[in-house]
Amino acid sequence: MQRFIIIIGGFMKKFISILLALVLTLSLVGCGQQKEEAKPETNKEEAGDAISFKAGKYTGKADGHNGSVEVEVEFSEDKIVSIEIVNSEETEHLAKVVYETIPAKIVEEQNLSVDSVAGATVTSVALKRAIADAVTQAGGNPDLLDKKAEDKKEETVELETDVVVVGGGSAGASAALSAEQAGLSVILLEKNAMIGGHTALSGGLSIVTGSKIQKDLGVTNDTSEACYEDMFINGGEKSVPELLKLYCENMGESTDWTFDYVGAEAPEQLTKLGENKIDRGLTYVGNGKGLMAAFSNKLKETKVDLRLNTEATQLIMDGKDVVGVEAKDKEGTTYKIKAKSTVLASGGYGSRKDLLPEELGNFVYYGASFSNGDGLRMGEEAGADTVNMGYVELFENGVEWMPGIAKSTYNGSMAAWDVSGILVDRNGNRVVNERGSGISIVRKQQEQEDGMLFLLMDQKTYDTFSSKIPGTGISDEMLENWLENNGSKGPIFAHGESVEEVAKVAGVDAEGLKSTIEKYNSFVENGKDEDFDRPKEYLNEKIGDGPFYLVEQKPRYATTLGGLKVTTDLEVVNKDGQVINGLYAIGDTAGGVRGDDSVPGADVGWAITSGYLLGNILKTK
Repeated sequence: MQRFIIIIGGFMKKFISILLALVLTLSLVGCGQQKEEAKPETNKEEAGDAISFKAGKYTGKADGHNGSVEVEVEFSEDKIVSIEIVNSEETEHLAKVVYETIPAKIVEEQNLSVDSVAGATVTSVALKRAIADAVTQAGGNPDLLDKKAEDKKEETVELETDVVVVGGGSAGASAALSAEQAGLSVILLEKNAMIGGHTALSGGLSIVTGSKIQKDLGVTNDTSEACYEDMFINGGEKSVPELLKLYCENMGESTDWTFDYVGAEAPEQLTKLGENKIDRGLTYVGNGKGLMAAFSNKLKETKVDLRLNTEATQLIMDGKDVVGVEAKDKEGTTYKIKAKSTVLASGGYGSRKDLLPEELGNFVYYGASFSNGDGLRMGEEAGADTVNMGYVELFENGVEWMPGIAKSTYNGSMAAWDVSGILVDRNGNRVVNERGSGISIVRKQQEQEDGMLFLLMDQKTYDTFSSKIPGTGISDEMLENWLENNGSKGPIFAHGESVEEVAKVAGVDAEGLKSTIEKYNSFVENGKDEDFDRPKEYLNEKIGDGPFYLVEQKPRYATTLGGLKVTTDLEVVNKDGQVINGLYAIGDTAGGVRGDDSVPGADVGWAITSGYLLGNILKTK
């Protein structure tokens, strides 16, 4: 056939070419039809274009960040009538905004594709999946309620102000309030749907040397010099001395300001920390979310122009000077904000592992995805220098509940030391003073091949431990699942009736563990820890008989310690050491204050202090 085509004349060649093309086209059409027929998806003609339901109430459920989200959805025959949250194990601060906005929008628009809440994407998606589950139970087709939003109309708005603050955590909120209090006009930008940042997700611990509340609670012998010494040593002597001095000398005044002006609620006692020779830790009532609720309420009383769901994208430059910032909201509007002073308070870069050293490979991240170094990037684009990059604030009490992602057992672990909890390695040996500094424990964890120690508890200690877990992001459901898994997957929450049994489950040497228990119990009996000098007040009880528990303890981090280099006036400097006019950095966006490790609570304290100071600094500019 091929030979024939080659030798035939021109006319026949053209005819056959046309014929072959026609055959090929028909073949392709046929293939396409076969493919279309083979698609498993239900098309609208099969399902019907009309939305219909079996009228009534149905309960839908989906997995969220911390646990399940459960909703009750009421339907008429042709629409969603109401949505009620029945049960939720999500972080209250984040979930509240989700539950206040998304159900109302879905009912109003009859649309499951409404925008997720920025900063709470996982919870938003879980809620919409739970509602879709209820739709299916009501005989509806969720696909017919999946109406993609039309392209948003883009426009540009120009604004002008004295101060524009990027980031609505405790640093940015403090700066905005302090600047407004000083008589300046302020615009506060927050890319999420609520203010709070990492502070709202934290335990609300702060350092309060020199404050009235510290004195009221019985500590009158603390000084800024003593605070400086403890923090400088804990930070590996890598803090920028003049910045650390600025912090220690002003944290008391800024703390008083959070109570007297912002309206935070004071606790009834201080929080003891192994890193401090003098008690200067303070946990705000309501933890981090309680503190940020006070900031939120105060902002509403002021003239601060708070713009949520508005993300700063780049600085506005005039030569080498910063004269404002560009931002974009979720509706697609671009804002060009001219300002005398631009303040970067957008937090650190903990979710950017590409910016962190490889030696943090065994560490697990305890923070939010929105901590992605926005301020760092914008500052560097403007020519800013950095300091202490690669350092993170380390905590010794993380459990790896997803690959690389931590949950904190801080409250439970600390409570365990009050009873008979101890830390052991895989040889079953006790290796550290459990009531010493967090960094001393972390260093021992780093020495382990898998970066992990185990918290050994008897039943009484475990009951105390587990009672302190709620409110830390670990739900009762999670805890039950981890116990049920018994070390087979997920974080290791091993348990057994005997030492041998629990050791086998966790992969710990049983004989070493038995010997360690006997030795520790002798220390309790004699009232002295001869190995690691655990304070006598934490040698309260012997480790009892079984059952026993071994819970993993991994180093976790949320807060990065490096950042933009700043002066004592919090002005950002370039690589030549020159001030970048009009640009400031505070909180975790500014580096150098806390060295290579941070005393617990120093990040919240520095955020508030630097923000408070900035308002007074800008007043004089």
